Amino acid sequence: MVACAHPLAAAAGAVVLKQGGNAYDAITAAAFALSVVEPSMSGLGGRLQVIHRNSKGKIKGIDATTQVPASYVPETANQEDGYTTIGVPGVVKGLIELHHSNGLLSLQQVMAPAIQYAKEGFQLLPDEADRLKSVKKDLQIFEATKKHFFVGDSLPKGGDWLKQPALASTLASIANDKGESFYKGPLAASLIKQVKAGGGYLAWEDMLNYRAENATLLRGTYRGFEIVTIGMPAYGAIVIEMLHLLAQNDLKNCTEEEFLLKHASVHQLAYEDRKFLKSDQEKLTRLEYAKKRWQDANNKQQTLTDSIGFQNGHTTHLVASDASGNIISLTQSLGPTMGSKVAAEDGGFMLATTMGPYLGKMNPGERASSHIAPVLIFKDGKPFMSIGAAGGARIVPAIVQTISRIIDRDLPIEQALAAARVFQLPEKLLIENHPTIFWENSSTLNLIKEKIKRIEIINKPAQFGRVHATIASTTGKWIGAADPDWSGVAIGVTNH
Repeated sequence: MVACAHPLAAAAGAVVLKQGGNAYDAITAAAFALSVVEPSMSGLGGRLQVIHRNSKGKIKGIDATTQVPASYVPETANQEDGYTTIGVPGVVKGLIELHHSNGLLSLQQVMAPAIQYAKEGFQLLPDEADRLKSVKKDLQIFEATKKHFFVGDSLPKGGDWLKQPALASTLASIANDKGESFYKGPLAASLIKQVKAGGGYLAWEDMLNYRAENATLLRGTYRGFEIVTIGMPAYGAIVIEMLHLLAQNDLKNCTEEEFLLKHASVHQLAYEDRKFLKSDQEKLTRLEYAKKRWQDANNKQQTLTDSIGFQNGHTTHLVASDASGNIISLTQSLGPTMGSKVAAEDGGFMLATTMGPYLGKMNPGERASSHIAPVLIFKDGKPFMSIGAAGGARIVPAIVQTISRIIDRDLPIEQALAAARVFQLPEKLLIENHPTIFWENSSTLNLIKEKIKRIEIINKPAQFGRVHATIASTTGKWIGAADPDWSGVAIGVTNH
């Protein structure tokens, strides 16, 4: 089973499952395919965080986030886009490391669908065309980007057939030499030359020294389920803290408006604690801390910092699981739409935003921290769920609200992903409500309006995180689901 943000990427995962591959093969195929069919969200020039559990029960995390070049001068971090925001790409290292750990098929087999999509082309989805159009003025500044995505002064429209021959060549090179050329060969040389010519900081030492590192595993519990996620530079600690805070409340027997308002309160408390992530993230994962935090917060007015944000983070999340017990949750990102807005001139892929205002002040050698938070859940030691989300600051609340809908409210996974979400800003509560939203009770929204004065109803889809998940059914088979606010799907292979 594989679930992700684009039908062609999910199909790539299904193809390798049919060829005898496992969840590791499927998610690698889907991730590389996403770099082709959804270039606004993620790609070879981006960052990645993943947590995985193999058929032998071993759980590991991989940190392949982008890294600040050694020569970077923080005082120059005033550009939102462009060459000065480009760090060392991590996606290629991360995916190859993940696949090498437990994949069954060759890398060439696994990457074949992505190479085919890039070489032969595919029909661009309307939503992806709209995202490209939304940053057209920024993309036009960079000749390399125009070379790969423009025809004259025009971007492709929804329904157009998009071929990416340079990207196909890059993907083929990665498949043949397992990424050596990307970090050490001609691709690296070309990229370094281009970034330096544009005033950026990327150098040979940065590419040669980059490693996909072991991520810190963090563990918590929720209603008898074990929660496993990864720590900084990911936000897994906040997921665990929010679930531990929720555990102090009865969410099974409450009304839906009480359920959502309790989530808003927990979100407010946990996001105030983000200031502890770098200094003591382990504290945030302790159940005793959450109990005291909740007790202290009762009858007290909490104040969120203005930095919480509701920015439209452009990221993608994908999950995969199989009958052998392999289960994976992976998030990859370029940052904002089309990342730095710079494409690799010879490589044909977009480069992520790392330095600059988007992620805040960073120092040479530092890795980009973000709200990325891939999660695995276990029941009685057995895999139960893989889940994660895209959407910037909205990632963690989206994950937690979905988990709670499934565990506390006994909702089927499809309804849990479609259910209304809330997001607490310092000055008001945002509530999701548009035609595809599922409400447990039709009167819920009006009841919330009666209780909370400072609210805003958001009628636009995909503004509260975009969740993908797989869950073990009572029969032992895996069920997958894609967020209905996006174009994604879940595809299972029954004969695997």
